[in-house]
Amino acid sequence: MLNQSKKEKAKKTMMTIQSTQSFSPIQDVSEGIIITKDRRFIKILEISPINFLLRSEDEKRDIIANFDATLRIMPVTIQFKVISRKTDVTRLIKGIEKDIETEQNKNCRTLQKEQIDLIKSVSSKEGVSRRFFIIFEYSESVGLKKTPSFYEIKADLDTTALRIQNMLFRCGNEVMPLENDEDICEVLYTIMAKSESEKKPFETRMNEVISKYLADENYDPDKEAYVPINDYIAPLSIDTKTSPKYIKIDDVYYSFGYIQGKSYGESAVAGWLSMLINLGEGIDVDFFVHKENIAIVTQKLQYALRYNKVKARGMEDTSTDFDDISSAIRSGYYLKAGIASGEDFCYMSTLLTITAHSIDELEWKTNEIKTYLIGQGLKLKLCWFMQEEAFKMSLPVCQFNSQIFKNSKRNLLSSSLAAAYPFVAYEVNDENGILYGINKANNSLVILNNFDSRKYKNANIAILGTTGAGKTYTLQCMALRMRSQKKQVFIIAPDKGHEFKRACDGIGGQYVKISAGSSQNINVMEIRKKDDEASLLIDGDSKVAILTNKIQQLHTFFTLLIRDITNEERQLLDEALVETYAEFGITIDNDSLIDPQNPSKYKQMPILGDLHRHLYNLGPRAERLYNILSRYVTGSASSFNGHTNVNLDNQYIVFDISDLTEEMLPIGMFIVVDYVWDKVREDRTKEKAIFLDELWTLIGANASEEAAKFVLRIFKVIRAYGGSAIASTQDLNDFFALKDGVYGKGIINNSKIKMVLQLEQEEALRVSETLNLSESEVQQITHFQKGESLLTANSNHILIKFKSSKHEHDLVTTDREDLAKQVEEKRKALQRKKQLKPNIMSNV
Repeated sequence: MLNQSKKEKAKKTMMTIQSTQSFSPIQDVSEGIIITKDRRFIKILEISPINFLLRSEDEKRDIIANFDATLRIMPVTIQFKVISRKTDVTRLIKGIEKDIETEQNKNCRTLQKEQIDLIKSVSSKEGVSRRFFIIFEYSESVGLKKTPSFYEIKADLDTTALRIQNMLFRCGNEVMPLENDEDICEVLYTIMAKSESEKKPFETRMNEVISKYLADENYDPDKEAYVPINDYIAPLSIDTKTSPKYIKIDDVYYSFGYIQGKSYGESAVAGWLSMLINLGEGIDVDFFVHKENIAIVTQKLQYALRYNKVKARGMEDTSTDFDDISSAIRSGYYLKAGIASGEDFCYMSTLLTITAHSIDELEWKTNEIKTYLIGQGLKLKLCWFMQEEAFKMSLPVCQFNSQIFKNSKRNLLSSSLAAAYPFVAYEVNDENGILYGINKANNSLVILNNFDSRKYKNANIAILGTTGAGKTYTLQCMALRMRSQKKQVFIIAPDKGHEFKRACDGIGGQYVKISAGSSQNINVMEIRKKDDEASLLIDGDSKVAILTNKIQQLHTFFTLLIRDITNEERQLLDEALVETYAEFGITIDNDSLIDPQNPSKYKQMPILGDLHRHLYNLGPRAERLYNILSRYVTGSASSFNGHTNVNLDNQYIVFDISDLTEEMLPIGMFIVVDYVWDKVREDRTKEKAIFLDELWTLIGANASEEAAKFVLRIFKVIRAYGGSAIASTQDLNDFFALKDGVYGKGIINNSKIKMVLQLEQEEALRVSETLNLSESEVQQITHFQKGESLLTANSNHILIKFKSSKHEHDLVTTDREDLAKQVEEKRKALQRKKQLKPNIMSNV
């Protein structure tokens, strides 16, 4: 009996598997073509969307016009499919886990673990990801005398796909490569086996199937095994019998409904399909288009017009039917005129797939959608008793169910159809990126990798916002996350530098205060040994004299000290510099830099005091140079006269230059940038980022032009060294003031990515000209809450809500109430520690 029971169970299992496979209309996938069981040949394209809804009205009109042209070259029958899923953050989390394994700093590991928790939390509650597809089938040319071969069919479909790709490019869309049959199967698996695909990736499913075949006792290793395609892509079980209101596939409940054809309005706004596409996770949209034969349609239109005109003559103009007949006549003439001008006559149909993990959730979702659509003037008709037919219609094989299509279709011209432009839900989900937050338009996660040179021409970011909008907060969170990815981070803080110390200490960074009275020092005359292994492998040995380059840099330094330095003084300075380095055994021979006692390091370097002494030895001609340098050797700024005494090999370094006067700022900036630039240029294969907070203090109306030149050079050149410059600023009037805004505009133009936080009305209008913002975007910017911003990446604009973990927030917040809470928590912790400390005397 036990054996019999096992056999029955096995038989039942086999029947279930067989039923799911026979349910599929797909026979095979070959060379990028889907072949159906009824011998139709299907091509599927995945489309990258744009943020259509945030484009200007002129841009929208251009996109719709180009999409109209695209529709006209498309095949007779087209299926547009949009699927929505919870954002898959597996790769992102695995990347962080890999970084944790090799991270030496305990505090950084804590931040990384909190990042994983934040990503999991945000993605489970809000993260939605969408994919967009165009599906079309091969149709035989009229008058074809012989049956085409598979390769002739493939060539025809590929040619059509290329034409569509070229036309969509004009709209700003790219066709994402589905390069092989495995890619196509992954798409089919995601659509047909939603539950399974969310649990295991297609590669895992494929390997499991292959392993089962290899383990079969009838498997013959000498013969090429054939695995039916549906073994890879079909769900494990399908229940179509339990209820007429839904079907159950694996552990997910499906319900289907269509927009009633008669409920569409007379006109539609551009991008109207977005109201359905952005309904939420687990709600898919299929939009079908069928082009009619123009000759037949024209004949039918003429007949309908004659019939309706005759019918109208026999009616009183007060009759209730008269308005309907008159409307039909007007529509008929409109369609006739459109066809005469070269437009296609089409039928469209919209099918919704609603999924949930319980019947209650499914009913709740369905009722919410119906209510929402009624508010939009649309009626959703559920496919009761036709759930199986609707499911098959939703599959990406371009096959209509005649009854559903009949009840849901609406006729229109191709120009009107173009208003349904579906590729509207732009998402930023870059590989190896960092989490920024949530896309407010469609609840997708914003994961951006500004170092991805395939997508962004440079890695620079400009952050603009008014006081208190959260610029420094955002900038520091970005810096912490980049450091967590093992990117080298440098922060230059020309204002309120103390705000960066907490986060710097919290991640084990190096905080360097550059000021006239600081005990910390960076020796401006130091020649630092570079990690030039990668450069040598890429370019070979350049044979450039390192000392010569250093002396040129020091000439620039002295032009900041002495704005009106003469040519004679330059020559004297050059002579003194050469003699100073020679005193330490350093010449233009690069080998002279190496310390013979420790060949892995350079010799001890001179300091400004040594140069000061050699200038004195040059006599009266160098007197002015000597006297001006005295301030930095024996005077009030003598802290600059010393050897480097801070760790500059740290992965997270903050340079606080906020205590420098306007006169001293260029000096401090030079010392910092001189060091940072050496590190940036060391290894072009490593990613690194320079953060500059409150940039207006460096390039504003009252700023030193020399300091502004340093900053602009960073933004222009850093890309060549694998780096990123990231700056935040307020007071935009001041930002664009120096030299008629040449530095402010230069930085904006050299930042491929911009983040605009809350701005005052005047500032928002000024930015709108530079960033080409729409009136709607300007209004939104002025009403942003803290943490909200407009992200512009390439030509796409995204409204985002920035997200941070609790630990990040505690490290970077400058809010008075938050800081007061931290003080109180630390005070209580100290009190508890004192109470727990044992009383030694009482134990004596």
